[in-house]
Amino acid sequence: MVEQNMSGFELSFADVRFTRGSFRLEAHLSFPAGRLTVILGPSGCGKSTLLDLAAGFLLPESGRILEGKWDVTSLAPEKRRVGVVFQDYALFPNLSVLDNVAFGPRVRGKTRKEAHHIAGQYLELCHMSPLSDRKPLSLSGGECQRVSLARALAINPELLLLDEPFGSLDAALRRELRAEVRRIQKETGITTILVTHDQDEALSLADHLAVMQDGRIIQSGEPIDIWKNPVDLSTALFLGRSTRLKALGVDRDAATIRTSAGIIRMESHVVFPDAPATLIVRPEDMRLADNGPLEGVVISAEFVEGLWRIWLTSGEPGDLLDCNYYGNHPPHIGDSLRLDVAKGATRILPGQIDEP
Repeated sequence: MVEQNMSGFELSFADVRFTRGSFRLEAHLSFPAGRLTVILGPSGCGKSTLLDLAAGFLLPESGRILEGKWDVTSLAPEKRRVGVVFQDYALFPNLSVLDNVAFGPRVRGKTRKEAHHIAGQYLELCHMSPLSDRKPLSLSGGECQRVSLARALAINPELLLLDEPFGSLDAALRRELRAEVRRIQKETGITTILVTHDQDEALSLADHLAVMQDGRIIQSGEPIDIWKNPVDLSTALFLGRSTRLKALGVDRDAATIRTSAGIIRMESHVVFPDAPATLIVRPEDMRLADNGPLEGVVISAEFVEGLWRIWLTSGEPGDLLDCNYYGNHPPHIGDSLRLDVAKGATRILPGQIDEP
């Protein structure tokens, strides 16, 4: 049985800067000890660069990287207690599964017998013991990723880094491997950082979520808080589905906002930004209601995981109504429907988007 490592350290980036060509990364944040942090952002935003800095594959031009209180800014990767899982697995094709996982302990001075014992423990943890004599070329993508995870853990790291680990897998296997990573992280207690551009993946996995754009962390915190209270419009739209309506008029005394779909009443404590502004509502907070304050025309219906995703237009470019529907049959395209919004669920953010 693998000994649990419940003493994972906090990883901190203190005013770290890194430049490559025209790209510039600036990071000042901490990754909580013993938790799974997901860095979410579009391709090219700097997620993998941040991970490479954490692993020591890249060195910052300024700032400090701390593992707990230990400054590792200039430390070589092999001197750090960091395990890395790559998207392309990076397994040795000529070695067996067992020897792939035993490689790290062997490099760190363990005897062959000791290294094989350690490798066997982590293969068991990753449910790969029955395939320990196989070569990587005979394994499926999901099996290779499990071996890669076992190999990263076999060096007994205090920090585990996963770079888009499920990107090359099909949807069903991604869900299965996500559950495995979540289980293993909980069992070992290791501080873990995973990068992805997949919003569903990030929200389902993360204890702690950091949203990244253009080389900067825009917002970090509990996933539900970021989902419900995005810091800006671009973050709200990147995180996934939402109703978005331009604020066409504001009555601060009545705490109401006029939109192309109707008038929405806000909570009395809401701070109204200066125009232009956009209202954001998540689909789970919208429902069909005959007397609802908003109205739109159905333009699309998609059946996904037991519910219908319904999109409606109010006629204004860039405005979109997005809600869930649980009936057996969806509304027809072209139907005019009214919708209500859960109390306190509307967020108003500076900025507008004109594209549909």
